[in-house]
Amino acid sequence: MITIANPEKYRVGLYERLSNENIEVASGEVVVSKDDELESGSISTQKIFNESFCKERNIFIYDHYTDDGVSGATFDRPDFNRMIKDIENKKINMVIVKDLSRFGRLSSQISYYLEEYFIEKGVRFIAVNDDIDTGNAESSEEITQFKAFFNEWFLRDTSKKIRNGKKTRAKEGKVMTTYPTYRI
Repeated sequence: MITIANPEKYRVGLYERLSNENIEVASGEVVVSKDDELESGSISTQKIFNESFCKERNIFIYDHYTDDGVSGATFDRPDFNRMIKDIENKKINMVIVKDLSRFGRLSSQISYYLEEYFIEKGVRFIAVNDDIDTGNAESSEEITQFKAFFNEWFLRDTSKKIRNGKKTRAKEGKVMTTYPTYRI
């Protein structure tokens, strides 16, 4: 359970992220969300979850930073970069995410931000569902590293499965493009 003493001293940046990649199901079919033009349902859920966490603890929310449709394999994301600028400008001193995988999926970058950058900038980081809180000495660094490694492994494993599925469909002669070519 994450507890926050002196919540009035924090200005929170709530970070939400979701990849907008197609989901391949076991049959090999690729399912595309019909809400591609709208904010993802998962993003809305993350926002509500993060806001509820702050409301229950009387923490001031400075802003939401949302990267909808951006992979966790990169940390060069528009709203992530905006959040970093706000940290640099001392506008926020706490970052809250629903879980560590929403923050990112590269363990080396996660380690950098949690173990170096945020400490240097005086920023407290909380991944609510993973019970990670850099402001609490009991929040285990080893568990954070393990979860970061697992999130990166999941990214690589999923990518490998998608590539293999595409190769299999190509070998079977199935259409591999979004728009079929037309012959005149």
